[in-house]
Amino acid sequence: MARGVKVEIPSTSAGHHRSIRTPANKAPPTSSPATMVDDDVQMDDQQNQAENGVRREPTNHESGFVSQAPTESSADTIDSDSDAGLELLGRGMKAFVTLMKDLRDLGVEELVLPLPKICVIGDQSTGKSSLIEGISGIKVPRKSGTCTRCPLEINLTTSDLGSSWKCTIYLQKNYIYEGPQTLSSLSRHGARSEGATRARPLGPWVAQSLSESIPFYQTIQKGDIPEALHCAQLAILNPRLDPQTFTPGRVGSGDQILQVKFSPNVIRVDISAPDIPNLSFYDLPGVINQAEVPEEEYLVKLVANLVKSYIKTDNCINLLAMPMTDDAANSTASKLVQELNAQSRTIGVLTKPDRVQSGESLAQWIDILHGRKFKLGHGYFVIKNNPDPRVSHSVARQEEDQFFDENEPWVGSLNSHRDRCGTLKLQAVLSKLLKQQIRSSLPEITQRIHAKTAEVVARLKELPEPPRGNLSLKIFEKILAFERDLHAQFNGGSEEYPFQKEWYAAAMRFRAIIAFSYPRLSLSDPMITSQTVERLVYRLSATPTPVSHRSDVIALESDEEGDTQPITLTPQSKRKQPTSRSSQSSPLKRCRLSEIPKHTTSQESVIGVSNGIDQSAPYAKRFTLTEVRNILQDAHIGLPNQVDPKATKKMIKASLAGWDDPMKELLDFAKHTCIAMILERAAKVFGTFRGTQLFKLTEEICNSFFEDEFEKQVRFVQSVLEVERQLASTLHAHTMRAASERAYTTLDDACRKERLRAFLNKTDPGWDENPNDRAKADKMSKVTDAQLGPNPYVHELRVISDVRGYYECAFTRFVDVVYRGIEAGLFTACRQNLGTALKQRIGLEDRDAEQRCAVLLAVDPESERIRIELLKQKENLEKASAMWLAAKD
Repeated sequence: MARGVKVEIPSTSAGHHRSIRTPANKAPPTSSPATMVDDDVQMDDQQNQAENGVRREPTNHESGFVSQAPTESSADTIDSDSDAGLELLGRGMKAFVTLMKDLRDLGVEELVLPLPKICVIGDQSTGKSSLIEGISGIKVPRKSGTCTRCPLEINLTTSDLGSSWKCTIYLQKNYIYEGPQTLSSLSRHGARSEGATRARPLGPWVAQSLSESIPFYQTIQKGDIPEALHCAQLAILNPRLDPQTFTPGRVGSGDQILQVKFSPNVIRVDISAPDIPNLSFYDLPGVINQAEVPEEEYLVKLVANLVKSYIKTDNCINLLAMPMTDDAANSTASKLVQELNAQSRTIGVLTKPDRVQSGESLAQWIDILHGRKFKLGHGYFVIKNNPDPRVSHSVARQEEDQFFDENEPWVGSLNSHRDRCGTLKLQAVLSKLLKQQIRSSLPEITQRIHAKTAEVVARLKELPEPPRGNLSLKIFEKILAFERDLHAQFNGGSEEYPFQKEWYAAAMRFRAIIAFSYPRLSLSDPMITSQTVERLVYRLSATPTPVSHRSDVIALESDEEGDTQPITLTPQSKRKQPTSRSSQSSPLKRCRLSEIPKHTTSQESVIGVSNGIDQSAPYAKRFTLTEVRNILQDAHIGLPNQVDPKATKKMIKASLAGWDDPMKELLDFAKHTCIAMILERAAKVFGTFRGTQLFKLTEEICNSFFEDEFEKQVRFVQSVLEVERQLASTLHAHTMRAASERAYTTLDDACRKERLRAFLNKTDPGWDENPNDRAKADKMSKVTDAQLGPNPYVHELRVISDVRGYYECAFTRFVDVVYRGIEAGLFTACRQNLGTALKQRIGLEDRDAEQRCAVLLAVDPESERIRIELLKQKENLEKASAMWLAAKD
């Protein structure tokens, strides 16, 4: 014989209880599911509770619905932070909740069929957050503008007694975003996404064949959850940024830039504690009735399509949140449930009961609870939550029970529905329903897994044979051979490896060009003569030779720089005239391994090299005596026979102005010769893989690596040149002084000859018309210093000599630093690090290295890509099958 159930409810006074007797023969409301849970489930729950030391109250319905409140033993601890009120039913669900979570991680939903789940749906601002908080025991973000913009999966599992509360958050990437490609197209408050279409119901979001789970955050503090969920949603809504950018503590408090306003990717929250039920559910974004601004109109359809994709499956239990402050007929989420004929597997959850108005508004909810309107298969529950984050879950549940025990109409006209009022009662029913759903789905899912596995195996047999052997080892050995070849080339030492020899020859020619570009002094100046006469180029190491096109220049060349043959780094017939362009090297044209010829030691293989030096010295600075005197006068310090050092530095800087083009030519030579050699050696070593993706990838890596290193080298050389120009200094005082004295002797002797010519032209016109050179020389030798008078250009000659002396120190230093810098920088990086870059970019140390190498070496890479995907599916399906067998046992 059925008997009444006595339920003890805490009263307002601490430590006191009052009893409510539920009639044993009272029929359940029309909306209550009389056959929802079978006896097998009831016995399992009773057994699980008995094993865990939990006393189960008798039910008031044979269907298994529990009208449970805190017992006398738990009432004393209900105010603690232990959330003991959550320890209800569902401990037998622990294995099932864990199983569902693991199967989703394996991608079973995408491969086989949707798994059993509970989904919380509702319009925006319907109290869905309160419902989630009540079921899960965690606080969700409630800041303005932090509404749910992506699905939230919450998995609650009971841990061992004595263990602590723990929460782990993952980002579950089931979809790829194919919207705007650049951040520049995004506004501060988010970008317009593509609208939904029949072919693409989620607009720019495309489903992946296998999902990806990214660990995001872990905590043992409940107070961290709201901020952590807010940050996780920011990471989901910025699909093109690194999720770690949004880790709690890194995100500012201001407005956040969102790349998208909505995402179907999931935030997964795994919570374990000794005192929580075993339950798993989804919180879906609130259904939008109308967009706030026209630009977001597309969101209405996108969110509706997402919600429908979840709740349309037969094994989804829907929790429909409806606020008792609104007209139930206006619920858009309710209309979606009706549209999909999902009423039979839906539970209605009425929120905000403390704000319901008496009269007509209350009447509609009485009709709904009695099943006369908007009837749902699993009826309706009523909950009330305290949104204050300072209130613990257990206290909120006590306040909820107290509200329903002391307020109308719950103690009056709706007292018969008291067993459906409260979050704890809803939790118990959800746990039972989900367990039943999982058990009933077991045979079908097992069959589907086996069928899908057979399909995958059959598709694998249809693919062509893959490359055999230890593929990653084969590639690794090739890279080692390539590294050895590069070392031999950069080290040189034989005709087989000519790179070092060619580079050294180019560097020596570069030195000769810079050396020959020393400053010149023109003596064709009104300060010496007003007549136009043929002048001479004087060299310290050679007999004066008539030169018509530069007859007015005295060259300041030292004995060791006496090479008079033209020297260039580019062929003279093609080399452009020097311009004022920047020393920035020209962009590196990407080379291809298939275009690299076999290396040769002939002259044609040396890019831009020809012997000799251009006698016109196009990079040299030419001063006149007038120019030197003007510079000295501009810097005059007011003391006789004193030269301001600023004047000397100004002339030194002008003397170095011509170094840009020779430096650029040397860099271009190093660039083209080095990359050509690298790609030639790569083509030789990897030639057996020609036609594969590996061959192309090797070419790409070599080019990319060299570009990066070459740019570093260009910046280094430019910085060296800038230092030389900005800071004129040296510690080689003896070397500079000796060079200055040699230059002064040459200049003084040349200047005296020019003054002799001017003197004889004035005192003996026509003297140089005598064809007898000895007679002309005899005339010149008879002119005494007394007749010529003191040299009026001593200061000018002394300053230009000092400039020449410093130039000798500066150019030798600059040439050495550039030469050694390129060797120690660019060449050393290529010799030591290019092989490592190949290993890393190819992924030889990755976990999936063998699979990746199979794709790179396959003649048909697409087939190999499909093979890898199918093998991964097969592995996951086999794991899923093993999990199901374990659960069945």
